[in-house]
Amino acid sequence: MGQLLGQFGYLFNLIFTYPIFNLLMVLERLIGDFGLAIIVLTLIVKLILLPLTLKQLKSMKATQALQPQIAEIKKKHPKDQKAQMEATQALYKEYGMNPLAGSCLPLLIQMPVLFGLFYALSAVLRNAHTASDINKLLYPFIPKFTYFPDINLNWFTFISSTWHFSLGAPDPTHILPILAALATFVQLRMSQPKTPPGTTPDPTQQQMKIMQYISPLMVGYFGWNYAAGLALYWTVSSVFAIFQQYFVTGWGSLLVAPNLTSKNGNNNNNNNSNASNNKSYSGDRSKEKKLLAR
Repeated sequence: MGQLLGQFGYLFNLIFTYPIFNLLMVLERLIGDFGLAIIVLTLIVKLILLPLTLKQLKSMKATQALQPQIAEIKKKHPKDQKAQMEATQALYKEYGMNPLAGSCLPLLIQMPVLFGLFYALSAVLRNAHTASDINKLLYPFIPKFTYFPDINLNWFTFISSTWHFSLGAPDPTHILPILAALATFVQLRMSQPKTPPGTTPDPTQQQMKIMQYISPLMVGYFGWNYAAGLALYWTVSSVFAIFQQYFVTGWGSLLVAPNLTSKNGNNNNNNNSNASNNKSYSGDRSKEKKLLAR
């Protein structure tokens, strides 16, 4: 078992860790700032994944368009959760959609890159002490270093000369992990389809809702306890994703107003939205077909 894990670790380093490490070193040499090198690396990864990400965002937008039909399913089977789930899954199948994949797939694809960056920062740079240590891991066609690169984040030394820290070690200020967790929450919150007033989320939406709270906690934990460069990478990645999501799907569930129920039991959001919902529902299926055909 140990030998198998060792072989897996070797292959992982060969495919992810060493290429990421070499790219980081090239960017650091070109830019002269290790923090900016991580940001550029993040943008390169996001641009490579852009076609797939846009496809997933359009799928999420289509999921939002199906919400009126999902609401009708819940009205039709108000007390039968199994029937609700089966009818909802059939609706998703009809349009060839997987809403859970739309939320999680970009995250899953980035995980090997994130772990590769983790090993590049923690296992390689943190244990390297001289330029020779770094040069041993560079590809033959990459110029060797004659100096040990500065891997500190020095952006805020204008505030205080002591306000700098290594991106290969945990952030002592804890600013980056907090920003990473907040940006992750905003991104995942935006990815949630709007639930029509007076309805409860289906099981798939409930799973996505749980993930929007668990994922930021995990990101914050790793950013708090491991290399600050990881938190910087994830913050930039999430902010980039927020802009992508805004231009394709809008704010999603981030700015959903709460359901307001009066003392007589009338739902304020329902009263305000029923008229517009009734007018627009007949055309929803044709709009959804056009949306999915894009």
